[in-house]
Amino acid sequence: MKRAVLTDFDGTVTRTDVAEDILREFAPSGWWDIEEEHRTRKIGTREAMVRQFELVRATQEEMIRFVDAHVQLDETFPPFVASCRRRGIPVEIVSEGLDFYLAHLLDKWGIELPVRTNHATVEEGRVRITYPYADPTCDLCGTCKLRRLFDLRVAGYRVAYVGDGHSDLCPAVEADVLFAKKELADLCREEAIEFIPFDTFADVQREMERWP
Repeated sequence: MKRAVLTDFDGTVTRTDVAEDILREFAPSGWWDIEEEHRTRKIGTREAMVRQFELVRATQEEMIRFVDAHVQLDETFPPFVASCRRRGIPVEIVSEGLDFYLAHLLDKWGIELPVRTNHATVEEGRVRITYPYADPTCDLCGTCKLRRLFDLRVAGYRVAYVGDGHSDLCPAVEADVLFAKKELADLCREEAIEFIPFDTFADVQREMERWP
């Protein structure tokens, strides 16, 4: 049986949500009001991110220096990826974050994986976001995580999804196996979606190593 893993990045591969860390540092407090609209499902992820990052006033270099100093990796993620590679299980990152910090951090940590995420252009301290992996039939999400899950399923894979937040709910509903924590775990309880709780990727690895 072919298996594959899709994982969120912010707050899942990293210990904190990198986009939110940047907003706390470089945007006025009104970004949180927009986040509340998103968490109560009044607006989609795409609208939330555009409105939030319009508030940011920083250069890309300033934001990179900030994430370098503050963002931490789940140190059990690289061993998890190595374990999957030994077993021939592809791992991909699907993220509603921004490519400039995600690419920088993965390179810094020596992690090479396929990535689907949103594109940011930073000019004169302003952030403009575009969506190379959006679903043209839906304007809620920037990166359509569900579409990638379906692509893998059509290719014959059973897909495990790993996530922690509101933007992970769509793939959570359809995943063959779901690992969830934090806000995603709460949403799954509310929606009666079956999931395996986890704290770090060591937990995910232990569970997956039991599989045939």
